[in-house]
Amino acid sequence: MIKRAFIFGIFLVAAMHSQAQNLIKGKISDPSGIPVKGVNVLLYQSKTGTVSREDGSYRLAVPANLKVITLEFSYIGYRTQIKTIELKIDAEADFILDTQMEESPLELQEITVTAGFVKEKDEVPYPIEVVKKEEMVSFGEPTLPRAISRTPGVYFSSFGLGGGQPIIRGLSNTNLVLLNNGIKQEAFQFSSNHPFLIDEYTASHIEILKGPASLQYGSDAVAGVINVIRERPAKPNSIDGDIISQYHSNTDGLLNSLGLRIGLDKFFFGFRGSVKSHKDFTDGDKNIIDNTRLNEGNLSFNSGFRSDRGLFTLNYNFTDAKYGIQNQPQINLFSSPLASSLLIEDRKNEVWYQDLKNQSINSNNTVFLGKNTLSVDLGYQSNIRELVAGGINPQGDLLTPTVTSMQLNTLTYNTKFIMPSGDNNFIFGINGAIINNEADEEKANIPMPDAKINDLGFYAIGDFQLSENIILTSGLRYDYRNMKSFPIATENTDRYEVDNSYNNINGSVGLIYNFTENQFFKANIARGFRSPNIPELTQNGIHGGRFERGDPDLDAQSNYQVDFTYHLHTQWATLNIAPFFNSIDNYIYLVMTDADAPIGGGKIFQHVQDDANLHGGEIALDIHPITWLGVHGSYSMIRADIKNNAEGVEHPTFTPQDRLTGEVKFQKNQVGPFIRPFFSLEVLNFFKQSRTGQNEASSPAYTLLNARLGASLGVGKQELDLFIAGSNLGNETYIDHLSVTKPLGLNMIGRNITFGLRLPFNLKSTQ
Repeated sequence: MIKRAFIFGIFLVAAMHSQAQNLIKGKISDPSGIPVKGVNVLLYQSKTGTVSREDGSYRLAVPANLKVITLEFSYIGYRTQIKTIELKIDAEADFILDTQMEESPLELQEITVTAGFVKEKDEVPYPIEVVKKEEMVSFGEPTLPRAISRTPGVYFSSFGLGGGQPIIRGLSNTNLVLLNNGIKQEAFQFSSNHPFLIDEYTASHIEILKGPASLQYGSDAVAGVINVIRERPAKPNSIDGDIISQYHSNTDGLLNSLGLRIGLDKFFFGFRGSVKSHKDFTDGDKNIIDNTRLNEGNLSFNSGFRSDRGLFTLNYNFTDAKYGIQNQPQINLFSSPLASSLLIEDRKNEVWYQDLKNQSINSNNTVFLGKNTLSVDLGYQSNIRELVAGGINPQGDLLTPTVTSMQLNTLTYNTKFIMPSGDNNFIFGINGAIINNEADEEKANIPMPDAKINDLGFYAIGDFQLSENIILTSGLRYDYRNMKSFPIATENTDRYEVDNSYNNINGSVGLIYNFTENQFFKANIARGFRSPNIPELTQNGIHGGRFERGDPDLDAQSNYQVDFTYHLHTQWATLNIAPFFNSIDNYIYLVMTDADAPIGGGKIFQHVQDDANLHGGEIALDIHPITWLGVHGSYSMIRADIKNNAEGVEHPTFTPQDRLTGEVKFQKNQVGPFIRPFFSLEVLNFFKQSRTGQNEASSPAYTLLNARLGASLGVGKQELDLFIAGSNLGNETYIDHLSVTKPLGLNMIGRNITFGLRLPFNLKSTQ
C-alpha cells in the first residue's frame, strides 16, 4: 500500500498544464570578439541545454514559470562561466545574454547543489570538492570509494576489492552521509566492512562536502556528505548514450557499462546497466590474496517529465553484489589440503562472501513558482545483506551456510522551499526517514536486531550578499530521532532492548570575503550531530569475528568544526589552503576490555564514548606554466586524539596517514588524429603512521607510482575515448593503515594496468 501511494504521489505532481515558454538567446565569443562554436549551455533548473552555432549564437527555451535561472557556459580550454539572472515577470520579448569566454587551462568555476543552493563552489563557505565522471572513468579504479580517494582529505578503508567505505578527514561509517542524487542512502554503514551500493557510472559527477552537514541532512553528517549527482536527462527530441569498457590486468577484471538516454518533447527516459567481475588480486610479491574477488551487477532506469511548471523524475536502481571476505576462518579454509579440490572457481564467489542486494525507487521533483522553487525528493530503499560462511565437515564436504541475514527498508523524504530575495537567498526545509530492519533471528550472527527508526528534521538557511565582497551564510536546524529495537535472546546472549529518543539543535555560520576578483577567504563554524546507531546500543554477540557489546545508555554524539579556506588564482595557477579543527563531544568508539568473551573466544569489545579532537587540513597547488603542461600537488594531514583518555586509549583507530601527492600532466588539443591526447605521471607518498589506536600497529611509509595515457579518436561523427591507467607501477608491497585486513598481514593490490574505452553515441540530435 505504501509503495503504491508513493508511486501515485510521484506521478500526480506531473499532471499539470503547459504555458508558453520564454526564450533566452545570445552570442558567445572569445576576448577578441571571435565567435566560439560548440560551447555547451546548460539551464540548470530544467536540466536542458544547447550548443552554440558557427556564429557563436545560441537559443534556449525557459519554462514560463521559472523567473530566476542559472546558466553554465563550458568549453574545453576556456574558463567555465556561471550566470544567475532574474527574468522580468511580465516580459514578452526574448531575453538577450551575450557571454565572453576566457581562455584558461584551469577549471575554476563549478556548480554545486549539495550546499542547498545552486551556486558556484567558491561561493559556499565550507570546502566542497567535485569529481567528474570523465575523471572517475580514466582513473581505472574498480569501485567508487577508491576513485574519489584521490581527492585531498578523502580516503577509503579497504576490505578486499569491493568492501570498505569512504573516509572524510578521519571519520567514516555512521559519521558521514552518502546521497544518491539527493536521497540519503541507508546500507548498514555502522561497519567499515559494509560498502555503499551504487553504480558510479550513473553519475555526471560526485560532490564531496568536507565538514558537518547536519544542518541539511540531519544525524550522521558529522564528517561530511558524498553526493552522487545523476547524469542529466537527454535533451528534448534526442537519443544518445555511451558504452564504457575496462580490463584490469592484475585481477583479470572486467567492467562493461551501457547507458541510453531518450528525450521527447516533454518526456525523457534513461537506462544504464553495468557489470563488474574481478578475480582475487595479486600483491607486490606476486602472491595471490585469496578471496578478494568481486562480482557486481547494476541496473538503473529513469523517466521524467518537463513542463513550464517544473521538472519531475522517477529513478529505479538495483544492485546485486558479491564481495569476498578475508578473515582467519577463511584463511584456514583456503590453507586446508582439501581446498584445492573443493574450491574450484577462480572468479565466482564460493565461500566467505557478502551477498548484497539493494533496490531503490527515488523521485526528484522541482516545481517552478516564479522566482521561487519547491523541491520534493522521495525515496524507498530495500537493502538485503547476507553473510555466507564456509568450512569443511568431518566427511570432507564443503559447507556454505548463510550465517547472517538482514533486510533494511527505508522511506526517505526531503522537501525544501527555495526563495530568492534580491541578492539574498533562503531555504526552508523538512526531511526525515522511516527505517525498519528485519533480522533473521535463526541465523548464527545477528549484528543488528529487528529495529525501527523515525527521523524528523526542520531547518532554515539564509544566504546574504552583504556587499560586493562579502557573502554570509547561516542556518538553524532541529532534529528528533526515535530508535526502538525488538531483540530475541539467543542461547548464550541477551541483546539489549532500547526505546531511545534524541533531540538536537544545530546550525552553522559561514563568511566569504573576496579580497580581489582572484583571491578570497572563507571561514565557517558548524555544529554536527549523530545519534548512536542500533548496533552501538544493542550489540551483545559475535560481529566481525569478535564479541562486541553495545551500551543502551550512550548519548548522542555532537561536534563543533571550524573551517578556513584561502584561495588564490591567476591565469596560470591556483592555490587552496584549507585547515580545520573538529571538537567532538561523546565520540563513540570500540575498546577491547579485559573481560573474557562468553562465546567465540578472545575478549569483549565494548562500545564507549569520550570527547575527541581532530584537526588538520589540505593544501593544493595547480600550476599551468604553459597551456599543454599542468603540475598538481597536494598535502593532506589529520591528527586525532581522545581527550580524556578514560579508557587508556590516546588515539582513535583508522586515522589516515599523511599523504603527499604530486602529478605532472601533459595535454594538447590535437596531435595528428588524436584529439585531446594526455599523459600524466602521479606519485603518492604516504607517511609513517605511529599515532595509533588501541591494539593497532603502526604503519611504515610507502610510495605509489601511477600513470595515465589517453586520447580521443574521431569515429564518424562520434569521438572514441581511449585510455591506459597504471596503478602501483613500482609493484610496491605494502599494507595501508586503513586496511580492515591489516591485522591479518594481508598486503594491498600490486601493479595493475587498466585498459579502457568510452564510446559516446548520438542517434538523434536536437538542432
